[in-house]
Amino acid sequence: MNTWTWGPLVLHYNMLLIMGAIAAGYGVLHLRLLRRSDRGIVTSIAVNALLVWVLVWKLSLLLLDFRAVLENPMSLLYFNGGRRGVWLAWLLSAGYAAIAAEKRKIGRSVYIDSLAVSVLGGYAIFHALHFIMSGFQPVTSGIIGSLGAAAAIVWLRSPLPETHRASVQRLLVIAIGWVLVITVANGLFDKPGGPPAAGTAEGVPGLGVGQQAPDFELKLLNGETIRLSDYRGQTVFVNFWATWCPPCQAEMPYMQQFYSDYARDGVVILGVNATHTEASVPVVAAWVKEWKITFPIALDTTGDVTDTYRVNAYPATYVVDPGGVIREKHPGPMNGDMLMSAWEKITNKSEK
Repeated sequence: MNTWTWGPLVLHYNMLLIMGAIAAGYGVLHLRLLRRSDRGIVTSIAVNALLVWVLVWKLSLLLLDFRAVLENPMSLLYFNGGRRGVWLAWLLSAGYAAIAAEKRKIGRSVYIDSLAVSVLGGYAIFHALHFIMSGFQPVTSGIIGSLGAAAAIVWLRSPLPETHRASVQRLLVIAIGWVLVITVANGLFDKPGGPPAAGTAEGVPGLGVGQQAPDFELKLLNGETIRLSDYRGQTVFVNFWATWCPPCQAEMPYMQQFYSDYARDGVVILGVNATHTEASVPVVAAWVKEWKITFPIALDTTGDVTDTYRVNAYPATYVVDPGGVIREKHPGPMNGDMLMSAWEKITNKSEK
């Protein structure tokens, strides 16, 4: 899975990208305001706006899924408001930055221009790092990273606009160009069902996205023996979990709800329990009963399947399409929005 583990610390791949993007954005902001006396004030506003963004994004789950948080407060530790939370975070953090800049008597042209190029630089670096660390795939990320970096460099070399209207006009031109580039790149290079990632081959067994998921045979909690290939023709979420794992406990209600809602549409959740780490099988059965789980629970008593799928932290989920091909790998817990997003990607592929 896309994680790095040092003792008890598990660092997700996406977190590395976000950290790199934040560092890049901060550096771009400093460069843009290099010779200005108000650089410290603008930088302080930017840092506070970032904190507002993170807090709103994280706590938006309270507003968007209050019932889930009420039933399981641990959800706040592992989940956020998803895409809607992101938009809410952008709205409130931008509002904070505007109000703070007005109070500090900073010209609108300065903070609009400097914060915009900072976001552009960070976003470009995020996609550039994703492109490099993913084996130079997908092509869209490479294009966004390259053009975004070039646009940020040109922006940094240009003088600060004298009016906020000029800043807004420049921002609109960049935004429109950005949308056009992403739309064209998605249509030409990253079409659904397109070529697999570099170093992989469609239909060849492996753990890469676009490769055939390794088959395995395990006994279910009810004593029945199953193979992963038995579910060919259905979308399978192979979820590795354990009863002692707090994030696993947080995601189980979402897994069960998603299965209940979409099992009739060909969705299967196959829970692979790390039985080799459990106190006993009856303990697993007791938890399954308490959570009222109805999807199949397979018992990995030897840990061989866990090793085959290189799971080094729980929970972890592989999303396998009806043809048995891995379409997504997700380290960490998944909520309803994440599960739906993964399934929609596969559904869209099959409809193209």
